[in-house]
Amino acid sequence: MHIFVGSHNPVKINSVVGAVSETWPDAIVEGFDVPSGINEQPMGDQETKQGAMNRAQATLYDGLAKYEVDGFEFDPEEVLGVGLEGGVFEDPEGQMWSTVWAVVVDKNGLMEFANGARFKVPDIVAEQIRAGGEMGPIISSVVGESDVRKKQGMIGITTKGFVDRTEEYQALAKLAIGLWYGRDWLKDYNYKE
Repeated sequence: MHIFVGSHNPVKINSVVGAVSETWPDAIVEGFDVPSGINEQPMGDQETKQGAMNRAQATLYDGLAKYEVDGFEFDPEEVLGVGLEGGVFEDPEGQMWSTVWAVVVDKNGLMEFANGARFKVPDIVAEQIRAGGEMGPIISSVVGESDVRKKQGMIGITTKGFVDRTEEYQALAKLAIGLWYGRDWLKDYNYKE
């Protein structure tokens, strides 16, 4: 199994490695630096979801282009593109929340989606995002650490390490990949329409 991840961020790559380790312990997971096609700080679920879709499709394309040469072709059951995108949205009460989308796409174009990891963004960060900032650099500045988004993330800072960004993304990556893996579940029950 080859799984291409739409980022070089070690958090995203390691989250996919962890997500598939039980089912495919020998899977090759490789990151590709692909554009999200959206704003640096995604605002709203739709933009965040679109960024994950764009990353999944672009990384699958780049991965296939890298490996499918000289007549070699992946079996559609043995290659996936995964896009992970974090963003924020505001609820009707005006509170800002973090959100993450995971999208998986296979060689046949089938996509599966998962969303979650929602938690309230601290006011000190939310105010700066509303002013045009981006979550990762903002939280890095607030706590005086570099590149927090490539380490524990804001969730790791605000939970004092109880949950880190890799764990946060791993659960959603596993859910999206699991939905792809189980996509034919009705056949297991001999369901007929």
